[in-house]
Amino acid sequence: MMTTPSVTVIRGNPPVSVDDARLLLRRLAESAGAGRTWAVIAELASPAGLTENQRVVEHDLLGRLAVRLAVDKTLCVGDSRSVHALHQGAVMEGSWGDEARIVATADEAAGLADIDQDWRPAAGDVILLATATADLDAVIAAWSERGGWRVVDATTGEEAAP
Repeated sequence: MMTTPSVTVIRGNPPVSVDDARLLLRRLAESAGAGRTWAVIAELASPAGLTENQRVVEHDLLGRLAVRLAVDKTLCVGDSRSVHALHQGAVMEGSWGDEARIVATADEAAGLADIDQDWRPAAGDVILLATATADLDAVIAAWSERGGWRVVDATTGEEAAP
């Protein structure tokens, strides 16, 4: 009996805060196996009372943490200052080549697998999804369909809908 290859997905429950995302990134790093690790992150929720500049700094620090934890691919989704800071933080911390990328929408993120083979997750990879509001599940659904792998929920170990 042949089993369909799988990708493990770690999902934060929206709205994911920056603090939640830090914990999720650590969990992603701990879950790393033979495959690559992916962090797909859109704008995150911030505690009430933070200024826009403070939110930007928080996202920047998260991008830097992804690099320190050796996440293989960091995909920043959105066009806000905070998402740009997330990407810039990863780049400034030492992400080089094509390890970090920014796209404006979830649709663009989903389409990356079609235009760049290096941004096509494969069986055995572990993918983190973290967002306050964006539909990142659509990204996983598109990647799963194109890649021919099934999605396994990291929390339950069970097959999950993409």
